[in-house]
Amino acid sequence: MKKSPLPVQNVNRSDKNVAGKEALVKLLRWHFGHGDFRGKQLEAIQAVVSGRDCFCLMPTGGGKSICYQIPALAKPGIVLVVSPLIVSLFFSHASFKWFFEKIILCLMKENQVMALKEKGIAAEYLSSTQATHVRNKIHEDLDSGKPSVRLLYVTPELIATKGFMLKLRKLHDRGLLNLIAIDEAHCISSWGHDFRPSYRQLSTLRDSLTDVPVLALTATAAPKVQKDVIDSLSLRNPLVLKSSFNRPNIFYEVRYKDLIDNAYTDLCNMLKSCGKICAIIYCLERTTCDDLSLHLTSTGISSAAYHAGLNSHLRSTVLDDWLSSKKQVIVATGIDKKDVRMVCHFNVPKSMESFYQESGRAGRDQLPSRSVLYYGVDDRKKMEFLLRNSENKKSPSSSSKKPTSDFEQIVRYCEGSGCRRKKILESFGEEFPVQQCKKTCDACKHPNQVARSLEELTTTASRRHNSSRVFITSSSDNKTNEGQYSEFWNRNEDGSNSDEEISDSDDGADVVKSLAGPKLSRKLGVDEKLVLLERAEEKYNESNKQVKKSEKNAISETLRESSKQRLLNELTKVLQLLGVKEIDSQNASEFLESECYRKYSKAGKSFYYSQIASTVRWLGTASRDELMTRLSSMAREEEPSGEPILVTEPSQNIEQEDGTTYTAEPHVDETTQQLVISPSCSPIRLPEIPSFSEFVNRRKMKHSTEGSDGKKPSKIMKLK
Repeated sequence: MKKSPLPVQNVNRSDKNVAGKEALVKLLRWHFGHGDFRGKQLEAIQAVVSGRDCFCLMPTGGGKSICYQIPALAKPGIVLVVSPLIVSLFFSHASFKWFFEKIILCLMKENQVMALKEKGIAAEYLSSTQATHVRNKIHEDLDSGKPSVRLLYVTPELIATKGFMLKLRKLHDRGLLNLIAIDEAHCISSWGHDFRPSYRQLSTLRDSLTDVPVLALTATAAPKVQKDVIDSLSLRNPLVLKSSFNRPNIFYEVRYKDLIDNAYTDLCNMLKSCGKICAIIYCLERTTCDDLSLHLTSTGISSAAYHAGLNSHLRSTVLDDWLSSKKQVIVATGIDKKDVRMVCHFNVPKSMESFYQESGRAGRDQLPSRSVLYYGVDDRKKMEFLLRNSENKKSPSSSSKKPTSDFEQIVRYCEGSGCRRKKILESFGEEFPVQQCKKTCDACKHPNQVARSLEELTTTASRRHNSSRVFITSSSDNKTNEGQYSEFWNRNEDGSNSDEEISDSDDGADVVKSLAGPKLSRKLGVDEKLVLLERAEEKYNESNKQVKKSEKNAISETLRESSKQRLLNELTKVLQLLGVKEIDSQNASEFLESECYRKYSKAGKSFYYSQIASTVRWLGTASRDELMTRLSSMAREEEPSGEPILVTEPSQNIEQEDGTTYTAEPHVDETTQQLVISPSCSPIRLPEIPSFSEFVNRRKMKHSTEGSDGKKPSKIMKLK
């Protein structure tokens, strides 16, 4: 039942009187059903109602929205809420970040507005994704003599437009602009973990609307970010309110992938042991999202992947299913829901701020919840490479090194044996006695077990690292394991390389020779020798960064197997969605990969991988008819396994890669009652197909022969 609004308090801006607690609590109880304010809520509300600027730092789930929703009810006029409509996730891109489309969170804002209207609060939101007639209706209300809207959500991009700023000035001149609330205020700071250039435009608000109080709200901001936000928004003598970052209802835990046989299985078992809880899982790559979601579903856990690679209709369906609890687990999203009991990071995040904000989506209803981070050495190396690659593209400055130092914090969180909660809070400048943790993290609850795991992790990593010193690796190996590129990977492989470009420096050999000397050998210990050898190896690698192009672009078997698995996962998911049972997904995926390999094996792995990514995207968008048509045509050719891909026509010749042709005989499969093709045992050898150079050379010989016989040779093609 929709509530009727209480009459607003007669508090105007010129009066500057602080609204009494009793009146504010009455509004809170009537509209939101809460008995009293929490934390710093009341202080923030009283400050902005009295016309004072305020910077409010509250943890996720601390009730920041109440700080601007109650003022909208306590005073006449409009509260302008600036909020980003794009949820950001960090994946393997050149800048290790890509964004969900605006439409994703527009649905969330629409739900928020509807919920506020149910509470008797006149709220609207303006966005470029809305229908024109909806936007026009809101603008007409704003232009009317007495607007009905009390809370207006807008994007920072809209604030930057001249037309909307003119409208705000008119509202201000008519005394209808009550408060400007800036949510996720850390986005304005280039020192923040989620800097967005569009937020920088908000500094113009103070210049144009000088006497309107500004409320800056954020859940994550280090001291340097706080100062930057206050300066950028030109807050005047703001009341700075900081709530504790501590989330006592969240249990923090780290699991080590290198010590687990199968991280997928471990995650499935953990989710099953917790019962049918609501969970969010963050992943580094889209393919990991899809693979993990498919694995969870196959084990009976209701889950769905949610990322920008899905079409808008499917994203909306997944979101609705998760919000309505039809889906238990959603993989790779940044959307809030109050009853999330577990947040799992399947890959290491890039900073403590990101980790805190994302893990903080658990337990927003203040009930016991859990944060689990799966830490792997390979994940760490991959993120380190991405961060270094990003830093190298920026101009040398102290801020360009910040991502690396931020990542070192999260590495210490994972690889340290001390209290996890203490590490989180200290990263935000908050002191926290370990005794107050009360065994709400794995390091405090099971210290001996964590210590053993870290010791084993160190031994395992050291063993892998030392064994790798036997070989001197090229710079291309440092990117990541082959086959684990995402389709957005930024590969710089266009440089021209030749044998002449390889350095003849033998500094490494000199170091090895010097180490073999009896005097130095006796003076140095094993560790010192290893350090010198490692330096020599690094120097050798630096002087030999330009490797042969043929080696650099070679398509390894590891990459091919990874591509086959990626195609198989996508094809399996598509066949399930379309209800296609006639296609053998294993053979079809192998055929698709072989097709890509045959076409682009000589061009190199960049072209090959691009074709694999294109095929995966085609599978995700293809209709049943398109899929059947393409795979039916492919079924006329047979894979080396000799098994059919699809139901095909009667007896026909099928050509193999080695030039052998089999005669396929049709028969009826008794189990499926489908007509299939099996090859006969009589191979037919086709004539060898000459290469292009052989073809040209043969033509040259032919024309030379014709010339010697007195015939006029025709014009021939020259091979350059």
